[in-house]
Amino acid sequence: MKSVLGIDLVDIPIEELIKEISVTDKTDLLSLTQGHTCSDRVGKDSLYGAALIYQALNSIVSRYGLSGFTLRCFDLLDTVHNTGCLALAGLNSRGIVAGCEGDIPAMLSMAVSQALFDCPGFQSNPSRIDIQTHSLLLVHCTIPFNMLRNWSYDTHFESGIGVAVKGEVREGDVTIFKLSGKLDRAYVSEGVLETNLNEPSLCRTQLLLKLDESPEYFLTQPIGNHHIVIEGHKKEILKAFLERIGINCK
Repeated sequence: MKSVLGIDLVDIPIEELIKEISVTDKTDLLSLTQGHTCSDRVGKDSLYGAALIYQALNSIVSRYGLSGFTLRCFDLLDTVHNTGCLALAGLNSRGIVAGCEGDIPAMLSMAVSQALFDCPGFQSNPSRIDIQTHSLLLVHCTIPFNMLRNWSYDTHFESGIGVAVKGEVREGDVTIFKLSGKLDRAYVSEGVLETNLNEPSLCRTQLLLKLDESPEYFLTQPIGNHHIVIEGHKKEILKAFLERIGINCK
């Protein structure tokens, strides 16, 4: 990894974050939430707790001099009864790569996007695939604020607690990208974001894409589950970069 991408990984126990959250008593909640609506399911205590997670993560980033990280965010559900979705959205929008679910390949993909395009992109899960129409629905509960034209807050979909980001991305051209864990192959494709959905039975941010090519890859040979959505036509730049560092690109 160091020889290919120049990245060093540091293992920081989740207990350090939990302790940092417990001793954090000041946070700028207003700057994170002002001007944005909340679902009735999201209480002020949840918002304040999510903002404390943001501040605690920010402290750890500074302490270790990190340019990015991936968080085992589901560990927070039972320990602090909240989620990292708001925190990750805020950090990503500041250029600090902040992945979720401890997914290292997704984090590395986001780091490449940040380095090349000054935005880490949207770490998302495929939720609906239509081979005939080339339609692909990608969803998640966090997304960088600076990718959004508007957003509100809701609960985290899987757990029903905490604070998730329900965002709307500008319709238009997009690129889908993912590095493999061994850094021996990558997936890059382009398409169009047709619309933002608002379905209650899915993660809160929902992007409906139409790909230029068949989405069969996602059913037959995907590089893991998470894939990164980047705004604009970025395929050729990504392919040129990947080929230069010796990574095979689909």
